[in-house]
Amino acid sequence: MWKTVIKIGKWVVGIVLGLVLLITILLYAFKDKICGVVIAEVNTYLKVPVSVSDVDLAFWGSFPNLSVDFNNVYIQSAYNHASKHDTLLYSERIRLKFNPLDLWNKNYHVKAIEISPGTLQLKINKKGEVNYDIFKPSDSTATSEKFDLKLQEIDIDNVRFTYYNRLTGQLYKTKFIKSTLSGDFSASKYSVVAEGKAMVLKAKSGEVTLLSNKTLDYNLSVNVDQEKGIVSLPKALINIAGLPFEIDGKVDPDSLNFRIQSKDILLTDLVNKFSLDAAEDVKKFKGDGTIDFDLGIHGKLETTEPSTILCDFGIENGSLTEPYQGLKISNINVAGKYSNEGGAEEEFLELRKVHFRTAGGPFNGDIRVTEFINPRVEGKANGNVDLNIAHAIFKFPEVEKVSGAVRVNTDFAIKSQTEVGSVDVEKCDGDVIMKNVWVKLLDDKRTFEKINGSVFLRGDEAGIQNTTLKVGSTDLKVNGLFSNIYDYFKGLSPLQTEVDIESNFIKIEDLGSSSKQEKIEEERFFVLPNDIRGSVQLTVGNLQYEKHRFSNILGRMNIQNQRLHFPQISLVNADALVSGAIIIEEKSPEIFTITAQVASKNLKFKPLFKEWDNFEQTVLTDQNISGRAEAELYFNAPFDLRSGIGMKAINAKLDLRVYDGQLKNVSSFKDITSSLKSSSGKLVMGKKNIDFLEQKLSSISFKTMENSILIHDGKIEIPKMHISSSALDMDVAG
Repeated sequence: MWKTVIKIGKWVVGIVLGLVLLITILLYAFKDKICGVVIAEVNTYLKVPVSVSDVDLAFWGSFPNLSVDFNNVYIQSAYNHASKHDTLLYSERIRLKFNPLDLWNKNYHVKAIEISPGTLQLKINKKGEVNYDIFKPSDSTATSEKFDLKLQEIDIDNVRFTYYNRLTGQLYKTKFIKSTLSGDFSASKYSVVAEGKAMVLKAKSGEVTLLSNKTLDYNLSVNVDQEKGIVSLPKALINIAGLPFEIDGKVDPDSLNFRIQSKDILLTDLVNKFSLDAAEDVKKFKGDGTIDFDLGIHGKLETTEPSTILCDFGIENGSLTEPYQGLKISNINVAGKYSNEGGAEEEFLELRKVHFRTAGGPFNGDIRVTEFINPRVEGKANGNVDLNIAHAIFKFPEVEKVSGAVRVNTDFAIKSQTEVGSVDVEKCDGDVIMKNVWVKLLDDKRTFEKINGSVFLRGDEAGIQNTTLKVGSTDLKVNGLFSNIYDYFKGLSPLQTEVDIESNFIKIEDLGSSSKQEKIEEERFFVLPNDIRGSVQLTVGNLQYEKHRFSNILGRMNIQNQRLHFPQISLVNADALVSGAIIIEEKSPEIFTITAQVASKNLKFKPLFKEWDNFEQTVLTDQNISGRAEAELYFNAPFDLRSGIGMKAINAKLDLRVYDGQLKNVSSFKDITSSLKSSSGKLVMGKKNIDFLEQKLSSISFKTMENSILIHDGKIEIPKMHISSSALDMDVAG
């Protein structure tokens, strides 16, 4: 019994292996002929020849079908002057599937097509010429009756599709991640089931982006009547970014007509989809209300005329609760409309009757956008906005975190000039009142806290009134008036300023957007503006820069052409009152020239040397010197924002008068007495005299000393002067 079974099994295996071997040999033998027929037949349809790197014949990988694989398929754009870089179609592989029995009978009927991956780029230039006019007229195509498209399925995998009509300004970019079209494509009337997933990279009409970077899931049934040239889409459900929409439409030989409507979209679903990172495990907004959305697209099937788009959308009686702090926004109402009917001159986007209520109170507004090439925006806004929940919903650009409340009352009309990068402010009147606002910007180490005050606009002027804030440990109070603002934004003339800044404490490091190390690694930019003119009155209690402290700063700063001028400024440093004039000029990015003429009547050496780290020398330190002085200083030196003052480039003159000076335990004096204690020194002076001198030099005092000290080329020059001290009288120069 078992011997019979084994014997039959051997025969079956042998027959199967024989058939496999026979089919493989036949495929190899007829490969070139089959592939040649397919390529020849495809080229009979096209004005532009297909470029293929190689062609393979596959059976076992696509069993029970026989497949012809075209690898690296390329079709050049049909423009007259197109080059090899102008791509109409490219695919790494296009697979045509046949029934093996049809091929055996020399009937080349294509059952299915697979395309993966690739790109299809349909373009229309400004002359109305298309790049996809590649098919020969049907009456000029002499095709074999045995070669035919008996398509039942088309599979598309990772194919990018682009349609760009430069004449009408329409741009559509989509990546078909996985898509299948199935139906009897060879029938005169048939239905196609389209199922798949895509990513809408951009859908743009004119200057308006309708959709970008949103997923699209669909399962549609499309009816095709080839005799009448009509394609109709019965009402079906699609998902855009996970939100349900109903779509239906029709395309006939002359026109198209589509409609997309929202399908029970909750306001909370919209906010959660577009405001939260789906990859994060985050809590979601709760609330009530639905979204109304009705988009219509219709027009003629002509490359020279854009489709007309009409869209009505809105929210009625919505409410939201922020999930972490329980912040609420209620009574949300919006009525919106977009239309390009009538062309670019009549195109508009408007939001009417915008209303909501937060903890700060109600808000109402209207806005209308027209002339989209150089957008004109006009509107009104009046009410209160809770910045925390507003940022949670809308994700303000360049803002990492924000809280607090603002009250807005404004009426504005602004027109952008995109070609020259300027803004024409036709009118902008109103004010903004800030209450305990807290802001942290992206990629900025600063935190702006406790912002309270108001900003107003009146015609061509803007102002800041009693605005206080903290930046780190720095506190500021600002009042100011800015005039000529419209011409400033147009780039026609400088901004005129009159500002008053008060502070109890300023730490310079708090005011920079990046750390010193980050600043060193970044590209250099000009810090001082060349398009702002005016003055700033400064009243600062204490200012700290690195290790240095200044107090009781009073002065006025004039600004013009990347130049700061303090005609009169006074401050206290190292327990001494210093006053004078300072000029700071920025002639290269982040590199300044500082020129100062200052004076002090009560300089104290010990705190002065300690404050300035003994002026980076060790011969004479704050432990060795005391006394007071009157000084007048002229100072000129370069200052690099990254590395500090260029010590070797300092050019200075110090007129100095010293009173009650004392030098104690100066190391250079000890070196003198140590050298005298040598055997030869003892012979000349004697040990007692040397000991007496050493005692005197350990603490030298003098009533007065007067001289002018010069600093240049990295050297300190001391002109000859006479010093009468407790140790000895001497003439010094060096």
